Amino acid sequence: MKAFAIIRHQKIKAGRHLVATGLHNARGIETPNANKGAPPVEIMVGTKKPWRDVTSVMDRLGIAKVRKNGNVAIEVILGASPEWWSSHGWRSGIIPSGATLDVIEAWKADQLAYLRSRFGEHLIASVVFHQDEASPHVHALIVPAQFRQDGREKGDDAGPAWRLSTEKMLPGPNAMKAIVTDYAGRMASFGLVRGEDRPAGTTRHKPLKEWQAEQADLSNKLGREFMRQIDVTEEAHKEAERIKREANDYVARIRLIAETEAKEARELIVMREEILRRKEDAASAVRQEIRAEHTRVMEIAQAAEVERRALQTARDRLETMISKVETMLEPIRRHAAKWLESSPLVRQAIGPRGREAVAVVGSEDVANLAAMKLHLQSDGKAR
Repeated sequence: MKAFAIIRHQKIKAGRHLVATGLHNARGIETPNANKGAPPVEIMVGTKKPWRDVTSVMDRLGIAKVRKNGNVAIEVILGASPEWWSSHGWRSGIIPSGATLDVIEAWKADQLAYLRSRFGEHLIASVVFHQDEASPHVHALIVPAQFRQDGREKGDDAGPAWRLSTEKMLPGPNAMKAIVTDYAGRMASFGLVRGEDRPAGTTRHKPLKEWQAEQADLSNKLGREFMRQIDVTEEAHKEAERIKREANDYVARIRLIAETEAKEARELIVMREEILRRKEDAASAVRQEIRAEHTRVMEIAQAAEVERRALQTARDRLETMISKVETMLEPIRRHAAKWLESSPLVRQAIGPRGREAVAVVGSEDVANLAAMKLHLQSDGKAR
């Protein structure tokens, strides 16, 4: 069984490269190889916007100057062989529990302890934990800064200060091998070992220009996707505003109509009850005028039937109005459901508009409308 401790490093440039890396780590964009049924991303250090966490650390250290295409972060990926995770009961798409969860929590704690002991807590901008790929792993973004004096600077900038220096943090091949060995030694308590180095000359590397071109293309694609999502968010804002305005106007109109119809219906009911009462009184009071009273009772009955039909017509109109309101509320409900099912980033980008759609769907007016419909249905069954 393979039980290797895995550690990898990557330099992260400012701008789109940093944003794209942060979006990938926080799952702010779709990741094709990610298992949608797996547990969500766990933010161990920082926020759901790792690129802002990096700039926050730089601001705290007073680092303002970044040369063009300069590296502002080092991404450290920490993991272990998939076979080792499987031996501890981890399965893709299944929420871990029991002994498996205990191993994961212990392993996560040691990864955080390793990062803090190696880089110092003040340089760690973001640490996230993934369980939605081939095996659990950690992504960490480290600001590669050192407090030193730069002999090339002159004037007020010549003194000691925090300065970016990726090369100091990622030294030559021999030193990097020592880092890998040290990391494997720290993971020995889990039964993990260091992998063997490849013999010199057997590792195939792409030409630097080709690799740089691929990275630039990937960065551009991710940047365009990021901008596209911003455009989609703005359109969602506008659509939500339009739906809200139309819904409010329509609900106000329907509410006025419904109140008028309900008032007329109540008046008809009162009138009917009064007519029935008078009918009963007249039947018992005027026994001597049977023939004339009979004629009068028939007239009252006919009037009552007319009023009953009018009341039924009013009830039908009210049911129609309620149906129209529900039809207009449907796009609001879909928007609210879509907002609730969206990713956290899209929710935050949409802002209060999505919550307003949810508020409309869950408002007291909508609840009253549903209650009125239920009452009419119950009344219809009773009839």
